[in-house]
Amino acid sequence: MLIRTIRLVGGFILLLMLFNSCASNSAYTPLLKAEPEIGSAVTRVPRTLRLYYDALPDVERSAVTLIGPTGEHTLRGLHTMASDDLMMEIMDPLTPGQYTVEWTTIVGDDPMVHSGSFNFSVP
Repeated sequence: MLIRTIRLVGGFILLLMLFNSCASNSAYTPLLKAEPEIGSAVTRVPRTLRLYYDALPDVERSAVTLIGPTGEHTLRGLHTMASDDLMMEIMDPLTPGQYTVEWTTIVGDDPMVHSGSFNFSVP
């Protein structure tokens, strides 16, 4: 009887751990779209980055980096233009190649720090 109870409790704990793992590995991201478009091959070299979220991002607790073929690019003036975006100016000229935008932010009333990345290319 004791062994059966231990197995049941152990199985229940294992099931809870599995459920918790699935819940915490959610694919949720507050990032809805971006300019340049996520995964795009731009036709015009961008001078700004603009990231759109599902709620107002906290500028003070946000960070964005742009990494390209020559390394990290300088960005300036992280700010919001509307009720759901972050925008900044790209200071260095972009050359042909693949670029990665890495971002971190807190949006709306959600205290969780969200982060992610996306790519675009310059032909």
